[in-house]
Amino acid sequence: MLPDANHPAWRQIITGEKALHSSKATINLFIQSSKMSYARDSSSANLDQLISKTHGFFAHYESTFSKEIEQLIFESSENL
Repeated sequence: MLPDANHPAWRQIITGEKALHSSKATINLFIQSSKMSYARDSSSANLDQLISKTHGFFAHYESTFSKEIEQLIFESSENL
């Protein structure tokens, strides 16, 4: 199950606090692009927009990215 958009893992991925490992180039390119956008503009408005886009991307392809979503959930629960 995909974590809600307000889950801290999304912010951590975009800000570079957490790495998301994937063999899928699509995810890696999308995350890298989001990180670069955040590096250029670290405002909370831009971060919120990037989180929304990232969450939407994963929601759209949820069945394709199930292993990466599991990684998000598993690693997030370890840090609680």
